[in-house]
Amino acid sequence: MCRRTFAPRQVEARSPLLPSGAACRRGLLWLSLLSLVATSAQAAPRPAWRHVFTEDGVRVSARDIPGQDFPEFRGVTVLNCGIFDLLAILDDAPRHCEWQASCKVMRIIKKYNEFDRLMYHRLDSPWPVSDRDMVFKGSVTVDPVRKIVRSPFRAVRGHVPPKSGVVRMTKMRGFFKFELLKPGQIRTTYQVYSDPGGWLPAWLVKAASRKIPLHTLQGLRRQLKKTKGRYSAFHKRYNPEQGGTIPARFQPKKAAPANAAPPVRTKPTPPAAPPRPAPTR
Repeated sequence: MCRRTFAPRQVEARSPLLPSGAACRRGLLWLSLLSLVATSAQAAPRPAWRHVFTEDGVRVSARDIPGQDFPEFRGVTVLNCGIFDLLAILDDAPRHCEWQASCKVMRIIKKYNEFDRLMYHRLDSPWPVSDRDMVFKGSVTVDPVRKIVRSPFRAVRGHVPPKSGVVRMTKMRGFFKFELLKPGQIRTTYQVYSDPGGWLPAWLVKAASRKIPLHTLQGLRRQLKKTKGRYSAFHKRYNPEQGGTIPARFQPKKAAPANAAPPVRTKPTPPAAPPRPAPTR
């Protein structure tokens, strides 16, 4: 008669520092969920622009911004002029209030160079709403290949002390964009996002903001007619058609010829060894 012998089952000792199987599965589940959320956030498209209205040749659109209370607005129109005509108007900061919507004060605080500036802007608000003001940085960028000029701006903090009775705006950004369609015809875009701060109801802010691109581009069109022929110094300095020179930072970079030989690197000549002293006898 055979007798079966059973070896005692060996149970692997588990370290108290290692999670159990269930805990591992839960951890993997959370990692999968986090990865899915991160991938979805990266792949989520930006909200689309929606048409608000078209008036006087200006098409105004709006787009919601995730996490913000107010949308950004964009106005697009075509102006019959040259790019340098528009740049001259933008360069003349003290006269911006002649054409910009709700502008009460505009002045230059500091010029970093010819094209980068720090500026102060105060907006005129109807009673009983308090005036708004801001400090912002403005610049100019050029894409010579696509023939596009952009003038971006954004609000910054500090530089000018707050004024009594005026609400300081710290959330504002946007740009002007000028695209050459053909000589004498420029597609002009004005895009802006701003949060006026204070305690204004959202519906009132949205109702007022939707008209800003329209009024700004209408004002720019009027200013073109008003200042025609008055910026000859600007044209003579920058417009090549009038003897000016486009600044080097805006000119396309010249690519090296494809068959150009690589530069020859020469090793520096080591310094000559000092002469040995003559042996003494």
